[in-house]
Amino acid sequence: MNFTKISFLIFISFLTSVNLLAYDPHANLTKDNKLPKDLEGIGFSDVTGKQLKLDIEFIDDQGNPVKLSQYFGKGKPILLSPVYFKCPTLCNYHMNGVMKVLKALDFTAGKEFEYLAISFNSKETTQVSKPKKAVYLKEYGRKEAESGFHLLTGDDDSINALLSQLQFRYRWDEESKQFIHASGIYVLTPSGQVSRIFQGIQFDERDLKLAFTEASEGKIGSFVDRFALFCFQFDPRKNKYTIYAYRIMQMGGGVTLLVLASFLFINWRKISKNNRQGVI
Repeated sequence: MNFTKISFLIFISFLTSVNLLAYDPHANLTKDNKLPKDLEGIGFSDVTGKQLKLDIEFIDDQGNPVKLSQYFGKGKPILLSPVYFKCPTLCNYHMNGVMKVLKALDFTAGKEFEYLAISFNSKETTQVSKPKKAVYLKEYGRKEAESGFHLLTGDDDSINALLSQLQFRYRWDEESKQFIHASGIYVLTPSGQVSRIFQGIQFDERDLKLAFTEASEGKIGSFVDRFALFCFQFDPRKNKYTIYAYRIMQMGGGVTLLVLASFLFINWRKISKNNRQGVI
């Protein structure tokens, strides 16, 4: 009985620790923050779960006309960055953040996923995208990535056809001669559905790996990756995957029941053995 009490106390302690980990006192600190006036109307909307129409024509970094749909349907998730390649500030930070997390990731573009960086500046052409791709591929340092790393340009109709679906809001500022826009990446399923959105210029390796595993429905990634996805759930308020307390509680309860069942079985065996010895 002492063992049973100890097991119960351990389980209660475990649940308490999970609740403490799951609680974030800063989760709502930015709830009432307001954007500066210049940034009003700029940013992302939550279009998670939306199926995109992919019959949109762009120009790839080799100067060839391509349909967006040709990058999908291969069983691989898609990582998409809305940027413009001559951006003097934010897009450079964005692409640096993307390259940093992709180099840390043990998945490779072209093998486990496809990467698309699509310019929303219709004046940009292959003369910009081709050398940019060469620079990024050199930094990435993985030869097999060339087939899965794409920088696309297009006209206003194509750009609007895609970004209006994503509800990615930006505008041209005549005074600064720059686009005012936000920074973030979209993780899309192989069929073109929006699976996850990560905002910012720095991205977490674990979050991206979980998002790829989730978007592919477990078709890429190891058993450990799929098990981790079972334990974590995406929290849009925090823009990351966090411990899913209910799942952890389920596992904790299962472990406790297993321990208690083992204890009862061992004691039953001892009682049965003693009874047989008493009969003899």
